[in-house]
Amino acid sequence: MAAMQTDILADKIRTMIHEAGGVAVGFAPLREVPSDIFDRYLSWLDAGCNASMDYLARNIDIRRNPALLLGDGSDRRPGGTVISVAFPYFAGNPYREGRLRIARYALGDDYHERLRKRLQPVARHITAETGHEARICVDTAPILERYWASEAGVGFIGRNRQLIIPGKGGCFFLAEIVTRAVLPPDKPCTLTCGECDRCLRACPGHALSHDRLDARACHSYLTIEHRGDLPDGVYLRRGALYGCDVCLEVCPLCREADPAEPLPEFNPRDTLLDLTPERVKSLTPDEYALLFRRSPVKRAKLAGLLRNLRYLP
Repeated sequence: MAAMQTDILADKIRTMIHEAGGVAVGFAPLREVPSDIFDRYLSWLDAGCNASMDYLARNIDIRRNPALLLGDGSDRRPGGTVISVAFPYFAGNPYREGRLRIARYALGDDYHERLRKRLQPVARHITAETGHEARICVDTAPILERYWASEAGVGFIGRNRQLIIPGKGGCFFLAEIVTRAVLPPDKPCTLTCGECDRCLRACPGHALSHDRLDARACHSYLTIEHRGDLPDGVYLRRGALYGCDVCLEVCPLCREADPAEPLPEFNPRDTLLDLTPERVKSLTPDEYALLFRRSPVKRAKLAGLLRNLRYLP
């Protein structure tokens, strides 16, 4: 495809993504993750920082080279594009006095199928125009999402290990389209947090250091992914029923940002903002299923929410 044609296609893709609700999009060349970056990921796994999230240690070859997501999964050649997209969720303060708190990203609908549906027309357009497969990834494929977002110029990985989009903050879902279609790449985002370490100091579990997040101490991991009793000495702060968000709330780049309007399906549900400990304790399995229908909170299961209540001060 000629350079002018790829430029036109790239502009069309950006337009379609913005029309689909994406607030930031960038293109990065499809290739292996550099060894220094990937060695840090392997070191993080070796240190056990993924806790019980064993899936993060699977499909290592694909995490290293997302080209293996395409075709029959055997073609390791460089060449193609990783399109990184950021979709906004609610970034304000939705919490109510005397009520339990759920992480902002989980106050609306589950994002997996919602974002996939929004990106399907874009993927179909890429295939129709180029003949190349275009695979959508929404936190389900083994891909280093924040690395690719920074390579595509969408934002940078903050010290809180969240992707921060300059001027817009950190309340975003990430999704990718991986394709062999070659599109003009964007410049990687090379910004950093500088000397700021507010998130490190504020983290209630002291899970953050200057170079990594240890999930074993992260209250978001503990309230969502962890099964069984929480570690000795853990107490959940400020009515945290599901997730944490402290590292986003104290970040100056997030607090001073002009956040994007969330997509309608990710606006907070009043039924979740009004939850009290008494209400959660009274839920039957059927009431739980109805209350959290199409909600990410179902990942913790009713038993997990009841367990979390035991660790509130």
